[in-house]
Parts: sequence; C-alpha cells; structure tokens
Amino acid sequence: MKYQFIQQNEPLFPIHFLCQVLQVSRSAYYDYKTGRSHRPGNEHQQALEAVEKAFWDHKQRYGSRRLKVELEEMQGLCLGRHRIRRLMKQQDLVAIQPKSFVPRTTDSRHGKRICVNLLLNQPLPSAPNQVWVGDITYLPLAEGKWGYLAQWMDRAGGPAVF
Repeated sequence: MKYQFIQQNEPLFPIHFLCQVLQVSRSAYYDYKTGRSHRPGNEHQQALEAVEKAFWDHKQRYGSRRLKVELEEMQGLCLGRHRIRRLMKQQDLVAIQPKSFVPRTTDSRHGKRICVNLLLNQPLPSAPNQVWVGDITYLPLAEGKWGYLAQWMDRAGGPAVF
C-alpha cells in the first residue's frame, strides 16, 4: 500500500521525502519497484535460527566473532560478523562476559606479626624426612573454574606432588 502510494506520487515529490514520511527505506521501495521482494525471505529466517541455536549451544558465551567462526566451520553458513551482530541484537542475545578471577592468596593488610622463617641461616638437612616445605598454586580449568595444586618437597631430596 505504501509503495503504491510512493509510486503514484513520485512525479510530485522526491522519493527520499516520500520514503521518510511513510517510514520506508528507499532500498525497500526500489526493490518493490523492480519486482524483488522487500520482505525478509527464508534465508533471513534460517540465519536467525542458526545464530540463535549456536548462541544457546555455547551457553550464551559466544559473541559475533566466535559465532561467525562457528557458523562457517560447523554449519557452512557464510555470514558477516556485523550481520550476526545485527541478528543477535534483533533477538536480544547478549553474550555473557565472565568476570576475571584473581585468586587471593594472602591478605597482607591484617597488621599482625608475620611468622619468622625458621629455615633461614640453617644448614641444609643431612638426611631425608628432616625438613619439608610446601606451596600451593591456582590452575584455571576448562569450565571457567579453578583447581588447586599443592606441592610438598623434602629439602634433602626431590619434589613429591600429591
């Protein structure tokens, strides 16, 4: 209906003015005028569904860059990153940005005395099982969680990992 009105009034008013008043894009009007469909077709719907499925398959973690790679490699869909971003915005899909985890090992602001290192200025142990030292470290895991690795070492021998 709008496109017919624009076509009828094209000699009287500029096309850009008519399109602006009727809130129609000029490209959609020219598509109508040349006989091409101005409505999103089946391809658009398939792209919408593919983007949404891949987004939820990856638990809302993938943004447009990673979805582009995923859709190309797994489904053979060649969509541009900006088009994927537009499709995500249409469906209100926003990737979750996990907070970076910084392990806190020590609170040095407690104001209490620090334990004295009793091993300083001591000779090395002469036999095994006299002095053991240990340490703990954090390791990132695949699921975004953290694991802990503890290591104990006999000062007279080699490391023993548990």
